[in-house]
Amino acid sequence: MLIQLCNIDQDAITRYTPNDKAVTVISCAYSVGYGANQKTQWIEAELWGERGVKLAEKCVKGRQILLTADDVAIDTFTKPDQTTGFKLKCRVIDIDFTTSANHPAQ
Repeated sequence: MLIQLCNIDQDAITRYTPNDKAVTVISCAYSVGYGANQKTQWIEAELWGERGVKLAEKCVKGRQILLTADDVAIDTFTKPDQTTGFKLKCRVIDIDFTTSANHPAQ
């Protein structure tokens, strides 16, 4: 289980499976460490079904959320510089909005 305060990195994207099930993907991040040792941890959070479709318009870039998720796993990907990157993938249980869509986090 993951409970984390994070910032949405890009507007949520809703796609549909071949069986016509909606999956909304929310890309978000939070900082780990302090000072020169601070790094960004990326999260790809999936919200399945109509709830995700309805929340997608509120999940916009810059907005801060409190994310509660499970089924957390590490996913690897190739960065533009051809090195390997890492992100967390998870299934959303709950999202609490800590900022309004008109006033994103600073």
